[in-house]
Amino acid sequence: MAACPDMEARLDLHAAGALEPEESVPLLRHVEACAGCREALAQSMEVLSLVALPAPTAAEKAAQDTVPQRALETWRRERMSQTLRRRTVGSLLAAAAVVAAMVLMPGLPRPWTTQGASPTESADVRAEERAVEAQTLADFEAWAGLEPLEGGATWEDEESFEDLESWDDDLLGETL
Repeated sequence: MAACPDMEARLDLHAAGALEPEESVPLLRHVEACAGCREALAQSMEVLSLVALPAPTAAEKAAQDTVPQRALETWRRERMSQTLRRRTVGSLLAAAAVVAAMVLMPGLPRPWTTQGASPTESADVRAEERAVEAQTLADFEAWAGLEPLEGGATWEDEESFEDLESWDDDLLGETL
């Protein structure tokens, strides 16, 4: 005998345990009354029992229970690794910027130039640097067609600062 065509799909679902209890009750009442559906349900249950997985072993259960904890630990390790990589790269970039500034920017103190020098040598170096600065200023004035500064005034000179403070800002803005 064959199962009722409208019940075949529900019989297979019931055999697999996929039906809700409120759906199973009317189906079981029908199965009690219909021999064809009863026979089809028994066949479905027999086939599904052949493909059912065995119960998990104790080791498998323990492994399944630790999955969330292991996943969380793995995620934390990866985040920590990313954080450390970012910090390392940031530190290296900062160090490279400091080195580049020290090498490329003139006028910054260079600790490696004065370490082995005697006081007379460092005074000679400073005098030489002043001479180079004076020559550079003279070359610039000659290039720009300017008259040399009178009296060799320097920025360290107090009177130069007083002259700058006495300028009228409005007048200076109009001339520019």
